[in-house]
Amino acid sequence: MKYEENLIMLRQQGPLAIAAALVLFIILHLGFPPEAHGPRTTGTTMLGGIAFLLMTSSVVLSARMEVFEDLFGGLDRMYQVHRVAGTFAAIFALVHFFGVPKELPESVDPVANALVPSAPLGMLGLIFLVIGLFVALNRKIRYSRWRPTHKVMAVVYVLIIGHFMTAPGIFFDRFSASGILLMLAAILGTASLIYSLFGMNRRTAIPFTIEAVNALERATEVVLKPVGDMIDFKPGQFAFVEVQGKGWSEPHPFTISSSPGEDRLRFTMKVLGDWTRKVREELQPGRDVMVRGPYGRFDAAGAIGRKQVWLAGGIGLTPFLSKLRAMQPGDDRQIHLVYAAREEQDAIFLDELKARASELRNITLIPLFSDEGNFARVDKMKENLPDPLGTYEYFMCGPKPMIDGLMKDLKKEGVSRGNIHTEAFEFR
Repeated sequence: MKYEENLIMLRQQGPLAIAAALVLFIILHLGFPPEAHGPRTTGTTMLGGIAFLLMTSSVVLSARMEVFEDLFGGLDRMYQVHRVAGTFAAIFALVHFFGVPKELPESVDPVANALVPSAPLGMLGLIFLVIGLFVALNRKIRYSRWRPTHKVMAVVYVLIIGHFMTAPGIFFDRFSASGILLMLAAILGTASLIYSLFGMNRRTAIPFTIEAVNALERATEVVLKPVGDMIDFKPGQFAFVEVQGKGWSEPHPFTISSSPGEDRLRFTMKVLGDWTRKVREELQPGRDVMVRGPYGRFDAAGAIGRKQVWLAGGIGLTPFLSKLRAMQPGDDRQIHLVYAAREEQDAIFLDELKARASELRNITLIPLFSDEGNFARVDKMKENLPDPLGTYEYFMCGPKPMIDGLMKDLKKEGVSRGNIHTEAFEFR
């Protein structure tokens, strides 16, 4: 997320780096093909190489390196690119599989260039890749079942490396320029994979204990006490929460709702599924928790525009709640906080928001309750904002259909896309 004119959008440096690697591979592959390559072999092996580079990009992004957050604009944007890269990797792999010649040229010694074990490794890798992609994109599968299944993609990556490293020279020349590039990518991807599976959790885990579990209307606030050092974060960032103990092993990402100045860490979770319902009904103070993070770049403080609209839909309030709790009197921004909920009793922390708005004086709170006919729409913005829509920067977090609709309508009203910032808080 760009901290100036394009703060919360996907930063271009990361995708451009991936595109540059693909272009370099294509140039090297087409410019220096093996002598025995025919056009079909050159083209289909090129598609296979593209698929592997996209898969490597997906693996590297899954390691959650902070340097890549800066290049892509936050972990949420990295996961968007991770999904897109994985999907296109599967498409290119399928075309490669069905298009690549299945027989060696007559001039090539079949004994010296036996396909085993390259062919079965490639076949297994492709089968698991397609299955894994289907599972990854199927939102009907519970997160508790999706997460361990998704780890099968690590096996796919190893199988694909084995596939091209054992391929006959007619298909993969290891010491060609493009072959060396693929082997370097394999080294980087393997290192990232090992780190993701065995090193990342130990390096980033910070221990906490649960101090309180507060049941709110349609949400739950979990208050954590640090065991040692407090996590260092910025308002609007999120972290992965993993409750220790049997039945609680899977980590879940949540926006931090406390301010960086507090000595406790707070997460406010909407009751959406089995895990969040279990948190509300069964989680007790005293249990150990591991927190990994922080991640994300949803930070309105770095924006150039001093006239801002913060639009929160339901539990999408949490990043703004952290910002408000951290804000000090004297802030020179003019902020209109639009808080959309179904009804007033669903509007968590509404009294605190009113108190903070009164204290800070640069905050105008605009509650919108749909049961009263007040929806988060552009026409309501026009009614409640004193200046033309195009003079504000917009920071929005909430249900995807609401955000997508607002973005479309704001752009119709002439608001620049660079002035519309959203949090892409989806990880599957």
